[in-house]
Amino acid sequence: MAKKRSIKVISQSGYKYRETPTIMLKGQWLKELGFDIGDYVSISCENGKLVITPDAERAALAKAEVDFIEREMASLKKKFETEKSRLHAQFVAESSAGYASAGTDE
Repeated sequence: MAKKRSIKVISQSGYKYRETPTIMLKGQWLKELGFDIGDYVSISCENGKLVITPDAERAALAKAEVDFIEREMASLKKKFETEKSRLHAQFVAESSAGYASAGTDE
């Protein structure tokens, strides 16, 4: 477990440039505690203390969304390849029948 940290609440510009209290946490100690880049966290206030925990529900939802998008992209790619083959076959058939040169003055 990491040692106790003491930081200062700072000010940052917020909505309509109003001064907003800000707490910034950064450092490898977060990774050592299991908070990695890209992870979702949930923050609650309990008895005057901020409690930061991994947000497993949001992480699962994000993963489900990525999985869904990947499945849909694979399906679209398959449909695209099928249509591409169909159009290629149609082009070849029309070229063989002499339709490709229709409209040119050769």
